[in-house]
Amino acid sequence: MTVLQNLLFRVFICLALTSGGTRVLALDCGAAPVPYSANYSVNRAGDPDGSMQVVLERNGEDRFSYRMDTRMKWGIFTAYIQQQSDFRWRDGVVLPGSFKLTHKVSLYNRRDSIEFDWQSMQATGTRKKEDFAVALIPGMQDKLSVYLLLAGSLCRGQYSIDAAVLSGPVPKSYQYQFQAIEPLDTVLGRVQAIHIRRAVAGDEKQTDLWHAEETHFLPVKMIYRDDGIITDMLLPDISFNDG
Repeated sequence: MTVLQNLLFRVFICLALTSGGTRVLALDCGAAPVPYSANYSVNRAGDPDGSMQVVLERNGEDRFSYRMDTRMKWGIFTAYIQQQSDFRWRDGVVLPGSFKLTHKVSLYNRRDSIEFDWQSMQATGTRKKEDFAVALIPGMQDKLSVYLLLAGSLCRGQYSIDAAVLSGPVPKSYQYQFQAIEPLDTVLGRVQAIHIRRAVAGDEKQTDLWHAEETHFLPVKMIYRDDGIITDMLLPDISFNDG
């Protein structure tokens, strides 16, 4: 994309966001994340299937905890997926410190963990009971903190985003592509949402996200496609702790 094309694209986005009456929050895109709590309804194949709660807490001047707790039906059982990212906020950058995942279904109990050491630029962890060590690269995120990376990028007007994400022994490249500005009815009223998509050619898995300025560029809607099964998550409730 040339400089002129990039400028015209940004102008188009700004016009699209303001033309729908979107409430402008005058966000500081370089400021630390605002603690919040959000609840999502989960539907699979069009039927109610569970719920998800996401909580961001501030534990110190530059320390945060980010949790995502999901409860979904799994055949005749109920699956519980708990994820937590503890990170530091340094000069406008999210630095993951540790990531933990617990997945429970009936007698099945899986626990994964990762420790990030930014001084040695090494990460060590356990995935499916197998230990691993990986060299870190600047800007690498875990599976939760990447949502804050997306929010910051979208706030700054970057709509095609490449993110290095570590969830196991092999780092992954998450590439998000801008799709459209779309009006969505939410608990905060009608918003002009930024629709981005992560997909890999030849892979049946696909993730679509809709982010809004009213939610500090956090997702108001998510759709996951995997082997023909569609799971969507909608935001019925969100509150921010600006104090």
